[in-house]
Amino acid sequence: MTGNNAMKKTILLAFLALCTILPLKAAPAELFGTSLIADIAEKVSPAVVAIESVHYVRARRRFGSGDPFFDQFFGHLFDDEFMGHNNVIPQRGNGSGVLISPQGHLLTNEHVIAGADEILVKFNDGSKLKAEIVGKDERTDLAVLKVNSGKALPHAPIGDSTAIRVGEWVVAIGNPFGLGMTVTAGVISAINRDLSVDAQRSYRDLIQTDASINPGNSGGALINSRGELIGINTAIIPYGQGIGFAIPVNLAKRIIGDLMAYGKVKKAFLGVTVQKLTSELANYFEVPEKGVLVTDVARASPAEKAGIAPGDVIIGIDALTVATLEDFQQALEDHRVGETASVKIFRKGREGVCNVVFNENPAAANVLGAAAKTINPDLERKYYLYVDEGCVIVSVSPGSPADNAGLRPGDVIQQINREVILSEDDFNRTIQAVAGQNKVILRVVRGQTVNLLLVKLK
Repeated sequence: MTGNNAMKKTILLAFLALCTILPLKAAPAELFGTSLIADIAEKVSPAVVAIESVHYVRARRRFGSGDPFFDQFFGHLFDDEFMGHNNVIPQRGNGSGVLISPQGHLLTNEHVIAGADEILVKFNDGSKLKAEIVGKDERTDLAVLKVNSGKALPHAPIGDSTAIRVGEWVVAIGNPFGLGMTVTAGVISAINRDLSVDAQRSYRDLIQTDASINPGNSGGALINSRGELIGINTAIIPYGQGIGFAIPVNLAKRIIGDLMAYGKVKKAFLGVTVQKLTSELANYFEVPEKGVLVTDVARASPAEKAGIAPGDVIIGIDALTVATLEDFQQALEDHRVGETASVKIFRKGREGVCNVVFNENPAAANVLGAAAKTINPDLERKYYLYVDEGCVIVSVSPGSPADNAGLRPGDVIQQINREVILSEDDFNRTIQAVAGQNKVILRVVRGQTVNLLLVKLK
């Protein structure tokens, strides 16, 4: 027994000596992503900026003695309006942005710069530049800004968000709580998430990640393991942890072109009004119970030119199957003005294909987001009008100020602010004149009811 114990002790000492001389080899750092994340941060961080949006609020402040009796009689002497003084109170918000070109174009969220009177961009080296808005789109919550630095700027390489997989590493870079550039890491938790924030803003096909995203990260970069931009960090769920969302960069790429070319997104316009197809309607029109039913076709629209008629059922647009109203809207959003598409329809038991060339919705051409025509006998019959003076709304752009205010085809506009509207020329001229205003008052006739409607333009 003594010999065995001595042998065990000798072997143990030899093993410990070997461990001292040749320590166990640690797993490579890359296996756990630490060096990888550091490399990504070093490569991409210079292209991510902090954004400070400033909104100047003018407020009147009344100076007084503090004595109510004195101020009742003499307080007006201290009224800053009387004395010609105004208080300007800057309200500041923080967000993030990603440089996408060496010329100084950067991508951010629309809500980061909404209502801003001044936009300041802070770079990694601490320098600041003023930015101008190139274009913005509230529906997709994307905006393109431009800074003029006089030199080529670092920019993030654009990746392919359709190639991402659930579980792969991602890095979020942004400016949370205005603290400065911050790097967090995690994985893609899910894809194709839909999220509604409010009545005006709904997101589709978002990337969900557990990389920490906080207020101020909005507009920042979501980067894949190759150091490529795959998403714009956008939203969080306040009551959840490890649940953040980003807009896929492939969606952003489709929007950026329009924003840089036109300052807005030109939505593809087909020119049809559609509704859900019920079994009763399917039997009446002799079609299968799938798709959306065309109830109206606008004159001279792409749909009319392609031969689509009321009573047709749209079952597909290009490769996308249209089974619901949401499918139909998504198919239109996936196309741009000027593109050609094959629209699959059912008509009286037979399937056919109509080739259409999308144009821009005439209603989207003005700040109100509604197109109007001078009342004529045809329009009186079509919309069952009770008045013969004014301009009748013939189309409303989805998500526009007119749409948000509840305007719809068939409404008659008789007055905009104090201007009487008797013709289409009156309507177009007045809408152009109020383009710089925040809101307008419309006199609207719907059926036999007359209302004054306040419409927010911005």
